[in-house]
This record gives sequence, C-alpha cells and structure tokens, in this order.
Amino acid sequence: MYKLIALDMDGTTFNEEHEISNEVKDSLFYAISKGVKIAFISGREEFTVKEILKKLELDTYYGALNGSLISTTYSEVPKFVKSLEKKYIFDILDIVESNGFSPIVFLEDLIFTKDSNDEYVEIISKFISPKILRVKDIKEYIKNNNLEEKVLKIGICHEYDVLRGLEEKFTDTIKSEYTISFSLPFFVELMAKDTDKGSCLKEICRLNNIDLSETIAIGDGENDIPMLNICGLSVAMGNAMENVKKNVDYITDTNKNDGVAKAIRKFV
Repeated sequence: MYKLIALDMDGTTFNEEHEISNEVKDSLFYAISKGVKIAFISGREEFTVKEILKKLELDTYYGALNGSLISTTYSEVPKFVKSLEKKYIFDILDIVESNGFSPIVFLEDLIFTKDSNDEYVEIISKFISPKILRVKDIKEYIKNNNLEEKVLKIGICHEYDVLRGLEEKFTDTIKSEYTISFSLPFFVELMAKDTDKGSCLKEICRLNNIDLSETIAIGDGENDIPMLNICGLSVAMGNAMENVKKNVDYITDTNKNDGVAKAIRKFV
C-alpha cells in the first residue's frame, strides 16, 4: 500500500487556469480518507504553497523552491532551509545579465529582479507571489542588504532553446556547485548543490517514517525527474515534457483533464 503521494503543482495539480479543479481536490481528500498522506513539492515560493494548502484546509508537509525549503502548512518556522553557496552567486548573476537575461532572485520571504521591461519576467510573474520587487542593480541590492547567504534560488525566464544556450555558458565549476533544472519549459532555476525534488521527497519521508518504496510521485517538468526517479511509483502527466515521460511507470491524462485525480483513483 502507498502511504504518501508527492505532487508537483504547476502543470500537474493545477489546470491550465492555474487552479485545482474540484475533481482533483476531491481525489486528494479521497486519498487522505484511505490513510495516504499528501505532500506538495513545488518550484513555487513558500508563500504561495502555504496559502494554497490553507485554502484547501490541508495540513501537510510541503517542499517549496524545489526543496530548498521544507515545512508544514501551519508551521511558523521551516523544518529545513538550504541556501545557495554564496561563493559563486555574483559569477552566476554576471553570466546571466551579460547575456541579456533578467535573473529573478528568491529569498525565504522576498523575490526581486532588475527594474527592466523584460517581457519574460512579466510572464513568469503570473506564477509568483508575492509581487516581484524591482531594484536598480541586483548585485548592489544583495551587497547593501547583506543577502549573500540568504539566496535560495535564482531563476531565468525565456524560450526553452534559448535557456539551453544560456545553460551551456555556465562554467563547469558552477554546474558542479549548484543544481540546475527546468521547472517549466520557459523557466530554468539554480538551487543549492544536491537540492532538488528528490532530496526533498527523501527528507519528507524521513520526517514521516515512510519508505520511498511506499510513495507515488506525479509531475510534468524536468525538475520533477529526481523525485520520479526515486519514488515507489512514478507518474508523468499527459502534458509532461517528453524527457519526463521516458522513464516513468505510468502516464496519466493531462492537467486539463484532471490527470492527477485519475492517477489517484487508479492507484489508491
């Protein structure tokens, strides 16, 4: 019997209107009624994840910013926080900005980017809450406010192929010191080394005394692959990126057609 279901949010639990349908919502509480725990593991910031869980009246564990932060719905203090190694943060920002991109910097309680008219920042801002703060100079803002050790994630929004080109410009040192992955086809993220949804699922299982073999993970993006690779039953959404679908145990319907609910009803 499965004891925990780990769910991605955007493109998975959320439909195309960025909402959780009644069918998916009902399936979550159906699983809970059967003794199965639900955990959200998302690339989204903590504030959004926590608010969603409160609206659902779902008291459970969650991982925000791809596992950089782990907590529960009503906890005042996170159970786990892992920030980026500060040594190369400014090198990363230099590479991103010198190539014409606008990096978005995520802290535990603050998100900021350069004050520009970047259309791609406007696109990703629809997925982000609270509102992104605009600053004159990102590096100076970090220095002046002593934020070097508080950065949890750096994100860049653009077309997928363009971001692949940017990824190739990161040095081998940066690639070895940080985790780089796509949470959406148009959003690439850098987190602390060994921080991903797989490590997040492991920690949530440890905190709940659940074996990984007793878990189901459902996702659609490249950043979901680490948790899909280690769970007991891996499920890709019908709308998942093709490289996500390659090595999963089961492919469910799309997020538009309540794929999460169909998977839960099938396996719980």
